[in-house]
This record gives sequence, structure tokens and C-alpha cells, in this order.
Amino acid sequence: MHYDSYDQNWWTGRIDSEDGELGLRIHQIIKEYQNQKKGKVILGFCSEEGVERNKGRLGAKDAPNFIRKALANLPVHFTDLSLYDAGNIKVDSDLEHCREIQIEKISELMSQNLQPIVIGGGHETALGNYLGFINKFPTNSLVINLDAHFDLRTPNPISSSGTPFYEMHKNAAANGIEFNYLVLGIQELGNTKALFQRAERLKVNYILADELHANFNRVLEDLKQVIESFDAIYLSLDMDVFDVAYAPGVSATTINGLTPFQVKYLLKLLKKSGKVKVMDVVETNPTFDRDNQTSKLAAQMIYEFLRD
Repeated sequence: MHYDSYDQNWWTGRIDSEDGELGLRIHQIIKEYQNQKKGKVILGFCSEEGVERNKGRLGAKDAPNFIRKALANLPVHFTDLSLYDAGNIKVDSDLEHCREIQIEKISELMSQNLQPIVIGGGHETALGNYLGFINKFPTNSLVINLDAHFDLRTPNPISSSGTPFYEMHKNAAANGIEFNYLVLGIQELGNTKALFQRAERLKVNYILADELHANFNRVLEDLKQVIESFDAIYLSLDMDVFDVAYAPGVSATTINGLTPFQVKYLLKLLKKSGKVKVMDVVETNPTFDRDNQTSKLAAQMIYEFLRD
């Protein structure tokens, strides 16, 4: 069985009944996805198979429900209450089969003009989301990855958490689709010279974490111009883009990473554009977290896309 349907027990928290609607929290408004035609839909992709293949530390498969728990108790500061949960895809060693289930689900949601918010799992989560996205938006689309790493490794011999964006490029080339890929937060010491050279060869645009630290306002202005050039965006947030002080519970921790303030404002800008059609949050690893700090941070980043 590769699927867990919605469970109300995933969504529990404080109830401030004395405050009525002004006291609502997310666990009180979220509902089971049942072919609704409007809103945002949370889908879990419980995978660490790609991380294991990439020789990373395990635990990411448990992240979706940890992040749900952190989301559940957040107060509702938005007016559109069309928020649904489509359950979890449970991934075993047959990642490729589970990815087909994922693509089918993402395609179903997007065909109904819903916005999927996918909670991974390792960064192998990204490939299925992209394949569902590109089916609907094959032209003038942009992939943005907030990540310390390019994830442009070549499959050796199969897909892993380090290969999804290389595989996206290969898929796009095979189908005559232009692959526009922008990475924000790259760490020079987190990527080999081979990966930088591959990024140059594949015409990947990237901004180093050091540039974001030194010239954040300029980066925001440049990103505004980039966004204006495209009609649809697939956004991936790898939690290892954050400095380890903020996100200790990830598959591979980062020194000199971004701050929650920086990432929050990048997400605000992307949300405001109205062009993000699907997003995911990946690489949270509850096994190595402190007091659910990283899961709570992931939940607050997702919250930026729940706002009106």
C-alpha cells in the first residue's frame, strides 16, 4: 500500500472557542481533499529512498506529519479558508513506481486549478512535482530552487535526492521544452567544481548564499524582474538552504546558510506574483531536529503560501 488517506488525527491543536472565528487555527479549517475545485492542497511524499541512494542521513520520510503538526496550531490570519489535505504517498525502495503515483496526483490537482503544496521527503520529491507541473505549463515556465546545492548530479545509475534537476533538464531536452532553472542560496563549499561546471554547461542561473547575505535588497529587485518574464513557476524549498543554527534537522546541514528572514521575504515576493503553481518543502529530517525546530520553520515557510 503506497497511500495513506487524510487522517483528522494529523490535525490537532489548541481551541480558543471563546474568541469565535478570530481564534481559529489551521487544524480547525483544513478539510479532506474530495475533488474540490478551488484552493490549496497539502500532499505528503514520505520518501528517503533518494537520500539513501545519495548516501545521506536517513529520517526525511517522517517529515510530512511532523510539519503538519507544526502547521496545525498556527493561527489563521487569512480569509480564503479553502485548504485541503490529500494524504501521504508512502515511498518504499521502488521510488520510481511511487513517483508515477505522485505525478498522477499532482496532475489531477493542477487540472482542477488547485495549488499543490507538497511536503517531502528528500529532494527526490522534486522530480515528480516538476513532471506534473510541466505537463500543464510546458512553455514560458521557470523552476526556482532555494537550496545550498545544485542537485545536478547524474544518476549513478539511478535517480537520487542529488539528481532531480539534472533529470528535469534531460526530460525537458527530450521533449523539446526549454528548461529554465534558477537556484538561490548556493554554497560554494557545498558543491564540487564538477557541479559548478555542469551548471554552467546547462545554463543554470544561480545566486550564491554569500551574494544574498551581502546584497539582499538587490537580489530581491533582480528576482522581481526575472519573475515578470515567466507565466508559471515551480518552487522548491530545500530546508538545508537555512543555516544550521535555524535548521539542524535536515539531511545535510549547512554552514553560512540563509536566515528565516531572507527566505521568508523571497517567498513573500514569489507568493505576491501569483505565478507559483506548485511548491514543495523538502529535506526536513525530524530524526536530527531539536525540539521540532526545523519542522516548525518549514511550517512557517509554508504558511506564507496560505496567506491571501
